[in-house]
Amino acid sequence: MLREKWNALALVAGILVLAVGAPWLVGQIRTLPRPGALAARAQQRVVSLDVGGMTCKNCAGAVKSSLARVDGVTEVQVRFAEHKAIVVCDASVPDSTLAAAVHRAGPGFFALGVD
Repeated sequence: MLREKWNALALVAGILVLAVGAPWLVGQIRTLPRPGALAARAQQRVVSLDVGGMTCKNCAGAVKSSLARVDGVTEVQVRFAEHKAIVVCDASVPDSTLAAAVHRAGPGFFALGVD
């Protein structure tokens, strides 16, 4: 008798977990890249730059704009609070080109720790 109660309780708990977790799981599956999307990025790399000299959000905008103009760069994100720039670019883009783009953004800007 006790075993039947535990089995029933486990069944109800499993159904509740599925009812709550299924929408989340479906949402996660929908965010996965479509077939072929990763193949298109196979020749790219992600570079993290520590950016010095930024004193405001306008500075971050200037750095982002300068990096975005580099041939082969497809995506740029600049995090002012962290003093970082994340760049998605072709594998053929040299680190020195990215560092030079940061320097061109304005006086006093520099890139360190190219990853």
